[in-house]
Amino acid sequence: MEEIRIYHSLWKNGILILVCFAFAALGIHTLIVHPEKMGFWLWMGLLFFGLGGLFMLWLILMERITDKPYYVVTDESVTMNSGLKAWEVRFADVERFFLAGKMIGIRYNKDREIQKMEEASMLGRIIRRFNQRIGDAQEHLYVSNMTMKPQELCDLLNKRVKKRMAEAKGQRANKTNGRQWNIVPKFLP
Repeated sequence: MEEIRIYHSLWKNGILILVCFAFAALGIHTLIVHPEKMGFWLWMGLLFFGLGGLFMLWLILMERITDKPYYVVTDESVTMNSGLKAWEVRFADVERFFLAGKMIGIRYNKDREIQKMEEASMLGRIIRRFNQRIGDAQEHLYVSNMTMKPQELCDLLNKRVKKRMAEAKGQRANKTNGRQWNIVPKFLP
């Protein structure tokens, strides 16, 4: 199958960036017009909306300029490139994907789930346990404001997992085909 590339939606994220910059501009206006109201929450709002808008703008520009999508779905895996770090989920390690609000939960095979928990730092283990209790999975893929609808992406990922499972079963079956495993003990007279 072909590689599927999924980007952030320009229109949806463009509106989100404009709203962030509008709130940041409102905060700057409040600082200039009413300097006596310069409080902690005003500064936190300015930082949150200003830096959040800049980060989203940077992320979308870097995706489009470098032509590196946020998600790349291949026959073997799905790779997420957040702009800071790339992260891969191999379909051989996954039992299934499920939709959980604006995220797709990843249900790993039991062996892989235990391995991921053991490999994590103490803080990572706490976060994974929290995610397991709240979201019913250790890891999730954020799928809001993408060029593909969340349900379509979830269905696509599950099809790839099923295909991968069928291939794995076929490979195991082919390893034993054509061989004789009948062992008959021979006794010496």
